[in-house]
Amino acid sequence: MHAMQYEITLPADYDMGIIRERVATRGHLLDDFGGLGLKVYGIRERGVGGSTLNQYSPFYLWHDEAGMNAFLFGGPFSGIVESFGRPAVQHWTVLGFEEGPAFGSSPVAAGKHVARIPDETDPVAFLGEALDGLREHLRQDGAHSGALAVDPRTWQVVRYSLWTGEAPESDEVRYQILHLSSPHLDQLRRGRQWDQPSNAANSAPGSASGGPAGH
Repeated sequence: MHAMQYEITLPADYDMGIIRERVATRGHLLDDFGGLGLKVYGIRERGVGGSTLNQYSPFYLWHDEAGMNAFLFGGPFSGIVESFGRPAVQHWTVLGFEEGPAFGSSPVAAGKHVARIPDETDPVAFLGEALDGLREHLRQDGAHSGALAVDPRTWQVVRYSLWTGEAPESDEVRYQILHLSSPHLDQLRRGRQWDQPSNAANSAPGSASGGPAGH
């Protein structure tokens, strides 16, 4: 399972009505896109909800990497490139996805909390605590769902959550949701998606000593 986001920061005097119209006319095009668990059409608007900038920031959860690749390379992403240039696409592997008490309702806001695993910190312990924190975060009223993901290149950990009301202040970055495409939301695996290797896995064929066969 993969998480993905790109951030298109716009001029301070940009008419965000243009983005709203874009989503209103094009957002439905991904409502049945293969491999897509959900796409959040999120915006930040200068002067709204504490935002100091205008930004269009879609966020995706993919249960199928083939669908993600089809989107990026020759698919709908070409429309973003034509309109705004080619943005950097942030990408994380998902370690957990959880439903909140408001999962059956439509979310109107999203929140993001980003942390970096310190060099001197054991990532296993850090990520385990972060997964516990995701579950605790989503126990709040109005929580729709949320994911925890990590980029092992930068050791950046992202908690992204959806809300039926305002996102809590513990999410330092908050978005308005203009549309939610969730064609295969039911196929997103729930719960923790990170297991420690079993003894059986460590005794793979090709390892005479019973240790790992290779890395």
